[in-house]
Amino acid sequence: MENNDVLILQNVSFNYGKNQILKDFSLNVEKGSFTTLLGPSGCGKTTLLRLISGFLSPSSGKIFINGQNQENVPVNQRKVGIVFQDYALFPHLTVEKNILYGLKCAPKTEKAQTSKEMQQGLLHQMARMLALEGLLDRYPHQLSGGQQQRVALARSLILKPQILLMDEPLSSLDAKLRAQVRDELLEIQQKFGITTIYVTHDQEEAFSLSSKIAVINHGQKLQEGTSQNLYFEPQNRFVAEFTGRCNFLLLNGEDLANIENVPESEKTKANGVYLVRPEWFELAGDENSPKYQIEGKITGLSFMGGVTRLKIESEKTQNKYVLADINSANCPALTTGSHIKLRINHLHLIGE
Repeated sequence: MENNDVLILQNVSFNYGKNQILKDFSLNVEKGSFTTLLGPSGCGKTTLLRLISGFLSPSSGKIFINGQNQENVPVNQRKVGIVFQDYALFPHLTVEKNILYGLKCAPKTEKAQTSKEMQQGLLHQMARMLALEGLLDRYPHQLSGGQQQRVALARSLILKPQILLMDEPLSSLDAKLRAQVRDELLEIQQKFGITTIYVTHDQEEAFSLSSKIAVINHGQKLQEGTSQNLYFEPQNRFVAEFTGRCNFLLLNGEDLANIENVPESEKTKANGVYLVRPEWFELAGDENSPKYQIEGKITGLSFMGGVTRLKIESEKTQNKYVLADINSANCPALTTGSHIKLRINHLHLIGE
């Protein structure tokens, strides 16, 4: 194990009765990183968190935290903090008592070494760092969604965990508040420098927060990498579709030869199915422009502010149409029924 790896999952499988929830799942998590498990509901993301925290035991495989095999290590000795989907705050306790409750989960040896004065010192340190100092006497129902999340974080962080696990903590918030709290969450994670493993089914959330993402489906890791890796170079259709809007184009050598901004390494690949994201198109210019790859009739047009999304009939795609997001300033005259030519600025071979 490399010294910088706080967590290693080594060929971890988990069966629930006859159902296999996870299959040979492996992942290395570096110290201080923000790693996201991204996938649809029921794919095994939350099960992974329960295995890491010790609430479940693997059917096979090994889990290492700081180089130590976690087999038979109880939950309260793993130095892992958890923020649940609904925050799990106690409604009858104040913010102060909710935060201090985290210390009750510490091993007996640590609790014995923590005096009331030390507890108060830790409490006020957390409150100061998470902007909760004026809220300690309030109850959860008196807090905003973002404040509730910070209380849940403080309850976990007061234990000084080696790893923080977060199970879709923003899913109950409205879109505007979710974006605000997401920014706050990343700022807090970077301030504490804590290794974080985050579960979500939201691609935008994963992209904006993560230093690394592992895409999961049916209990298997399909691909891991940075947001840019997954978006521009997905290894299969599922990853491509789960990380953004897609067009799958059937292109041959002649089509590829006409694409100016695509690396020669892509042009020399065999004929096949290529991923082209909607924003990887641009208008080809006037009707006589020779450099275009897609042409057809606009059958749908949606103004979305900075871009206008066009739906265009085309024989080059498996779905008989393509979606193209064009800078709205460049297409004021376009209407449904217009004929259009598009250039491709980027593409990625997916395969047949």
